[in-house]
Amino acid sequence: MNYKILLALTVVLITATLIVVGCTRSIASRQNGESAFTTTDDKDINNKPLLTDENSFVPLVADNNADANARDVLIAASKAKPAPALSSGQWLNSEPTTIENLRGRVVLVDFWTFGCYNCRNTLPTLKRFDAAYRDKGLTIVGVHTPESDYEKKFSNIQDAVKRNGIKYPVVTDTNGDTWRAYNVEAWPTVVILDKQGRIRYTHIGEGAYEMQEKVIKTLLAESETKTADLKTEGYRGEKIVKTEAEWRKELTKEQFYVLREKGTERPFTGEYNDNHEHGDYACAACGLKLFSSDAKFESGTGWPSFYQPIAKLNVTEETDTKFGMKRTEVLCSRCGSHLGHVFDDGPKPTGLRYCMNSVALKFEKKQ
Repeated sequence: MNYKILLALTVVLITATLIVVGCTRSIASRQNGESAFTTTDDKDINNKPLLTDENSFVPLVADNNADANARDVLIAASKAKPAPALSSGQWLNSEPTTIENLRGRVVLVDFWTFGCYNCRNTLPTLKRFDAAYRDKGLTIVGVHTPESDYEKKFSNIQDAVKRNGIKYPVVTDTNGDTWRAYNVEAWPTVVILDKQGRIRYTHIGEGAYEMQEKVIKTLLAESETKTADLKTEGYRGEKIVKTEAEWRKELTKEQFYVLREKGTERPFTGEYNDNHEHGDYACAACGLKLFSSDAKFESGTGWPSFYQPIAKLNVTEETDTKFGMKRTEVLCSRCGSHLGHVFDDGPKPTGLRYCMNSVALKFEKKQ
């Protein structure tokens, strides 16, 4: 009898020991398993460092065969067309602004309406772009072009912007003026402009988010404006001096009137007012390069306008008090010819408007 009790106790002890050991192994195994799947942000499950976006990003190469109206490709700067102005509307999350005032920044224009299901699906990506690249030079502008009367009500737009957590600027396009100016055909449409305000990329519909981000990063990395190579284009102090009789022989009647007699051509009549080709503008009298098309913008004044010269030394500024007003005259530094005037109502990044006479310039197209 005692033998049977001892045997039973032995079995109980062995069973209890096995249970304890098994539980201990199970806990250890679970802890090890949790550790194996808890990785740091910069390593993958094989413990290899991951490349960050900055390290792995390779700028896109523009498609030189794409025309200015191409979609879903990065259009070459030489083929790109200037972006139309934004029509007047009510602004949310920003003071009213213009495409010209956004010069120097990459601009993503999103055509949307809050009643559009596909438009709402794009918002998380646009908000991510805004958070990631706003401080690096990106501005997103949501152009709200409504489809129904309900979507036209400003209070409903305000509610939708707040409800969807949109923090970037939004402007109303109630009558569809901006929509038509950009030749938009459907919601949503994303148009991305470079720092000179040229349309470099267009996509219709949802998706292509990775491509859009690559375009943004590529355009942010592009240089803003051509600056002079002083060895070839910058003014080095040389002067060209001729008699007025000599100038009269070399220049046309119109050129002489503007360049030597400080005249002004009539607005909207000049050859280069509406010129959108890419190249350089030189002095018509002596050939010194003065302005680049990269700095040209639509001022609406009727004269070709630039926000900065190729090199500051290439132009000379003098006070002009003719006609009972005080203005700043702009002259060619090499030959002293009159070019036009400069005003302080231009776009960013300089805030200047070099208002030039077409007849005083000679355009050299880039090949």
